[in-house]
Amino acid sequence: MKKILVALAIAGASFATLSSCTKEYITEEHINYLPGVSYVYTIKSNQWTQSEPRVYRFEQNIADLDSRYFEDGHVSVAVSYDNDKTTYELIPATIGNYIFSANYSVGKVRIFAEYRGAGTPTPPANMITKIVLSDNEIGN
Repeated sequence: MKKILVALAIAGASFATLSSCTKEYITEEHINYLPGVSYVYTIKSNQWTQSEPRVYRFEQNIADLDSRYFEDGHVSVAVSYDNDKTTYELIPATIGNYIFSANYSVGKVRIFAEYRGAGTPTPPANMITKIVLSDNEIGN
């Protein structure tokens, strides 16, 4: 008799547990479609254009920087001078005689170098630039 009661109790508990399970489906609206992507470019000193008396500008076209990345993603920019290939400095940053900043729009990233040294302004030395596009979920 005890064996029957134990068996019934186990069967009842199993039935109660299994009948309360629900299946969950991942729908397309929850899938993150944009992978993060990074680009590394070399900027030579002669590729900078002087946009103001003490400000230099470099513009890089990036086809993957579409309206979705622009609206909901994140763009970060870092630079590394050729003589220090072990470190990237995230922009905005003050490096040597320059204050670096960046902005972006659909398809383009612009990097600015404001010369703060003494004497005649000169463009920054050769450097490596890393531009990273990161995807995010829409929060609002």
